[in-house]
Amino acid sequence: MTQLTTALALRAAINVLRDAAESRRMPSGGPLDDAGVDLHFEAAEVLEEALSTLRNHD
Repeated sequence: MTQLTTALALRAAINVLRDAAESRRMPSGGPLDDAGVDLHFEAAEVLEEALSTLRNHD
């Protein structure tokens, strides 16, 4: 079994954000408008930067 780490949790969150933005749907099925899509992509980028910083400190 894989141990959950901060890096894995961040990667999972990034994937959920990008999947939602690309499908234009929230995980619950609700629609995302253009502003919501942009916000999800932006949040994914912020988490990518955090993940990169975390890896640079490992």
